[in-house]
Amino acid sequence: MAEQKLLTPAQVAERLQIHERTVTRWLRDGYLRGFKLGKEWRIAPADLESFMEKHANQPLDTISRT
Repeated sequence: MAEQKLLTPAQVAERLQIHERTVTRWLRDGYLRGFKLGKEWRIAPADLESFMEKHANQPLDTISRT
């Protein structure tokens, strides 16, 4: 398994086009999986992808591929 660079809350916020405080609140409340290293949060790219898939309005397998 190739190592992937962990993301900061600021990077996640930029990708999702939301405020960084929202990402930090999601992490603190357990809504988004992350790791707290000292005082800093980090998010694995796979955890962000899982979060996004879980909260999509349609599961990926139900979208027709025409």
